[in-house]
Amino acid sequence: MNCLFIGWVLMPEHFHLLLKPQPAESTPVVIKELKEETARRILKTLRENQQYPWCQKTLGRLRLPPAVHDESHFRLWNRRFHPFDVYSEEKVREKLNYMHNNPVKRGLVSSPGDWPWSSWRFYFLHDASALRMDRVD
Repeated sequence: MNCLFIGWVLMPEHFHLLLKPQPAESTPVVIKELKEETARRILKTLRENQQYPWCQKTLGRLRLPPAVHDESHFRLWNRRFHPFDVYSEEKVREKLNYMHNNPVKRGLVSSPGDWPWSSWRFYFLHDASALRMDRVD
């Protein structure tokens, strides 16, 4: 299973991710593995840093009531994901522009380049220091 990593934007309460699983039918498996691994790592980091109030607060927000699930104590991701097919290069650019402009639309920054947690810098400054992407032009 292979996956092209095309774009991303980390927002305060959600995350945009543009991937191209290959083959396309592997999308549910890719998303499941991504959610499991990131949840494991994020929860581990939060537990190990509970001396910081924001880590305690975040764990509290993610904690599930005991009656909700007998195997899990926290929920980081929504149960479902909302994939949509992006078939053309034009649609890929449209989605990247939407994602990169999300922090501007929310009033967090005045320009997409001012938001450090996105793939904008990779595309427009050729900066792969945060994450290396599979470039689409």
